Amino acid sequence: MITINSRSLISGSLCLFVLVGVISLSGCPTLAPMSSTKLEIGGDLVAGVLEAWKEDWYKFEVDKENTPLLLILKNMADADDAWLGYQINWYYKNKSDLILLESIEVPPTGPANPNNIIIEDKARTFWVAPYKGTYLIRLYGYAQPVSENKKYQLPYMIGLAKPETYNDATEIAAGSMKETNVIGDVISIFKLSASAGSVYRIRIEDTLSPDIVEPANTLIDVSIVRMDKDGHVTTVYNGKTTLTDYILATHSKDQNKYYLILKNGDEFGNVKVKITFEQIFAGTLSASATANTVTITGKEAKAYKLQVDSEKTYTVKLENTTGVTASLIKVGPDGTQSPLTSLSFTVPSNNTNEYYLALKGIDGNTSASVRITFNTVP
Repeated sequence: MITINSRSLISGSLCLFVLVGVISLSGCPTLAPMSSTKLEIGGDLVAGVLEAWKEDWYKFEVDKENTPLLLILKNMADADDAWLGYQINWYYKNKSDLILLESIEVPPTGPANPNNIIIEDKARTFWVAPYKGTYLIRLYGYAQPVSENKKYQLPYMIGLAKPETYNDATEIAAGSMKETNVIGDVISIFKLSASAGSVYRIRIEDTLSPDIVEPANTLIDVSIVRMDKDGHVTTVYNGKTTLTDYILATHSKDQNKYYLILKNGDEFGNVKVKITFEQIFAGTLSASATANTVTITGKEAKAYKLQVDSEKTYTVKLENTTGVTASLIKVGPDGTQSPLTSLSFTVPSNNTNEYYLALKGIDGNTSASVRITFNTVP
């Protein structure tokens, strides 16, 4: 692959590319094409077929200067089609004029050595869009001269993704919902706007109701991680699913940053999911022999911070929990979150942990009045 930075070549009628023993002259457009296919950063991949000496155009919008992005181009060809080379030209649209910013050249692989053809299955190019406004991407195909009358084509998939870094992660505020495409071989990273001493619910669901359409049998890797002040990352949750419902409780002295990471293991796959990040009600419970009644309606979630003393043993008794799941969570000041497997636990000496009881409705039909008795063990 040959990369040519053309930021200084703002004008000119031809783009000149020099290959090994080959000079390729392709017309360098200065005006926007009559039609182009729309791309979105983080949107769907688009399928196309590129032919020799022809071009495909794509357009996308950037709403602020110096926006980082990834260009994803997946070569869908087999060995018989691998002789087609291509150019990728990046343009900024200044009114009706096109300004060439950068070019990438991938030479054809034959026909000099047809028994040793290498297909570049997929490529990703990190790029920063310097200006706010409209950009265009031009794909131009070409082939080496051959004696046979062969029509060269390159089937491909193209798309734009956000960079796979924590610094460039999209932030999701508490109380918000976001739909996103989880593209094969691209890691999607989201920063969760979580604050210390709070409880949050993170849900990932299919965008279409199962009552309307049968969900696709495609699983994605879902991870929640925390990053400490030194940049060290630890996994909090990991699962392979398209349905996640996770309670995240943070310590009152927590200084970590939290991120949601999604990845699709199907290299040509695309799964659209809905992410819901919400802060849930968090009350307090003090040890008492008197039961507290908590109502849970539908898929509602509630949490309670348990008031505890060091070197004491406590028990939690739950009644009327039909349609409700319950979990006890121990949270350390470093952000360590551990589920307690028993409804009875002992608080260690010099305790710095915090304890939460979380309740969630299983489905929309839940209507429960849960009785909670939280007390010390004599």
